[in-house]
Amino acid sequence: MGRKSKTIGGGGPEGYGGDEGDGAAAPSGAGQLLHAGGLQGLGMLGANPLLAANPLLAMHMMSNPLLAGAGGVGGSGKGAAQQDNTPFAPLIDPDVQELCDYFHIEERHARRLTDVMKKRQGTFVEDLERLYDVLERANSPAGLLVVKMREMEEGTFVGKVKADGPLAAVSKKYKLDDQAESKLADILARYDDSKRKEYLVEIERHLEVSSRPSAMAMMLLRKLGEGQPLGRPGPPAPGSFLDRMQRERSDNHRGRDDDRDRDRDRDRRDRDRDRDRDRRSRSRRR
Repeated sequence: MGRKSKTIGGGGPEGYGGDEGDGAAAPSGAGQLLHAGGLQGLGMLGANPLLAANPLLAMHMMSNPLLAGAGGVGGSGKGAAQQDNTPFAPLIDPDVQELCDYFHIEERHARRLTDVMKKRQGTFVEDLERLYDVLERANSPAGLLVVKMREMEEGTFVGKVKADGPLAAVSKKYKLDDQAESKLADILARYDDSKRKEYLVEIERHLEVSSRPSAMAMMLLRKLGEGQPLGRPGPPAPGSFLDRMQRERSDNHRGRDDDRDRDRDRDRRDRDRDRDRDRRSRSRRR
């Protein structure tokens, strides 16, 4: 009988069991894990005491490449490291997200619009206001947004234009609504100062004879956009600005005539009283 070898596993207090003459016995328990996995198995045992207490579970994990690559139950292996290094998607601007939510536009367009708007910080507000205006009337807001983003990238997109001093004064005078004022501002912004002033004079001539100035402004947009003359305005419509001015002048003129008539009547009465007073005075002296 040969000499017993030291045990470091399941056969004795430390493991391997078997006779020296019979060859090394098959490892069991934690010894099997060490035999199968070497340093990797030892690392798993040291990293996770649960695996050390359950060698069969550890052997099962070592035989599964996906679980072995994950580094055990703790998830500290290569797979977890790769997941931690995955880059985050860029954040969407809150104002862009609000616009896309309003028109039910998908996330990929929202991310692209965020990237495009980063280069247009100077006109950010005006650009978003213009997008709200144009997308509101679109049959396919997402499709039109793609077109407008391409215009932004090409530098041909124009944001919402604010009414300047002269146009703002005309708008206030004739009580234009926001849409009419915005449309006029957009079209007039295409022309130089002299052409804008010329058009403003023509526009006002048409607005002053209309009883619905905002509707009249919308009717003029096509000719304004094509650079055509606006033509001769029609007669003042009842209730139009010019009609009211003419009525006020007429009333003022009539009032002045009435005042003059009253003044003449007063003067006549005064003269009659003076004559009566003179006659009575002469009669007393006689």
